[in-house]
Amino acid sequence: MGEACLPIFFGNFKMMPLRTIALLGREPGFLVLKDTLIDNPNIDLKGVFSHARLPKSEGNGPRGDFSQFQTLCDSKDIPLFPLDFPEAKTLENHLPRAEFDLLVVLSWRFLVSNEALNRFRLGGLNLHRGALPQYKGAEPVKRALENGDKQVAITAHRMTEIIDDGLPLAMVWLDVAPTPNNTTTTQYAERIKKQLYPLYAPLARTAIEAISA
Repeated sequence: MGEACLPIFFGNFKMMPLRTIALLGREPGFLVLKDTLIDNPNIDLKGVFSHARLPKSEGNGPRGDFSQFQTLCDSKDIPLFPLDFPEAKTLENHLPRAEFDLLVVLSWRFLVSNEALNRFRLGGLNLHRGALPQYKGAEPVKRALENGDKQVAITAHRMTEIIDDGLPLAMVWLDVAPTPNNTTTTQYAERIKKQLYPLYAPLARTAIEAISA
């Protein structure tokens, strides 16, 4: 996969880059790929999985952002695997036959089974758009705004087979004002989600460094 991987040194301890698979979607996933995983001396990126089609609730058409993943992965000689329903429900059947250290996940629409997680020596790292454990599950930003929170968060956490249930590794916060007049909470939540975009890649780097150390 392109250039040879060089070992990383921590004091007298030598650590090889983590053999990594990434499950990524949407703009935040692309930013983590571009700004955190590619050209990271701690990461030996063995492959990227992404959804090529929209969910049924959005029409099931081609994803507009998939071409971004294709272009970037092609330029870096990184294998890209499109995976959608129903195959994406059994990731373990589609992983390359090799040894891996770390799974990095963001905006993946399906649960990852223990069988898949067990393929990774250090397990999985997920980036969840919400403060854990308080805001597990869907629409965490909207729920935080509805609760009158003055901050929203992204949490990097270890993965288990239960959604959003693993140990938090790192968290980043964004201050938010109350929902403006003449704006619905749903509309405001969409604006806040976009304001969170620049925070994903730095948070992913911090979490990977914690795992590496």
